[in-house]
Amino acid sequence: MEEERAEQPFVKLEWLGDVACYDARLAYTLLQSGAGAGGYVDVGGWETITLLGRWEAGAANQTVNGQQLGNIDADLWVRKVVHTVRRPNAFAGSIFKAQSDWFNAKNPNIDFTLLIQSYCRYLIAPQPTPLENIELAFECVCPAGLVLKCGTNIVATFTNLRAFSSDNGEVPTEAAITLHVTRLPRGVYESCDLGKAQETLRRLGYLPPPG
Repeated sequence: MEEERAEQPFVKLEWLGDVACYDARLAYTLLQSGAGAGGYVDVGGWETITLLGRWEAGAANQTVNGQQLGNIDADLWVRKVVHTVRRPNAFAGSIFKAQSDWFNAKNPNIDFTLLIQSYCRYLIAPQPTPLENIELAFECVCPAGLVLKCGTNIVATFTNLRAFSSDNGEVPTEAAITLHVTRLPRGVYESCDLGKAQETLRRLGYLPPPG
């Protein structure tokens, strides 16, 4: 039944070929979600997983753990990664607050580490890495995104490289990494046979013939 559904999409999803080139199992899983109306039928919806670090003191070189906001209770397709830095009390009442916060988020002087234990071990930032680098790095390294299995373990840390001024209201400061994800049918990606996935995708025209 599943193979019949995969072989008979309502429309040809041209973008799925790009996904298939990088991860045939993911492309096959998306076909199992159903297809129509120019895209796949989203079985679980779009949601976010945020890793939040918060400093309650102003001294430099403090490392705080990233608190995970959101549960990973299904297989998730990570499609975009973004970051921000928030200083809710900094320069309160100033007409330049929004401008100051925007520039600070672009050059936050904060390093992060990030390890994801999923279907494989993603060492995204095993050593302290500038926070502002994560978005471009993700787009380059994971052009088709990556898949997190139900119960994935994520460990993140944040370190401030400069002191925060309590006089200017920079305490507290928060740094956040947000994963934008789409739910996948549970277990399909894990149980997918790579050879079968590639064969099906070639038959449907999403992958070129072998050789």
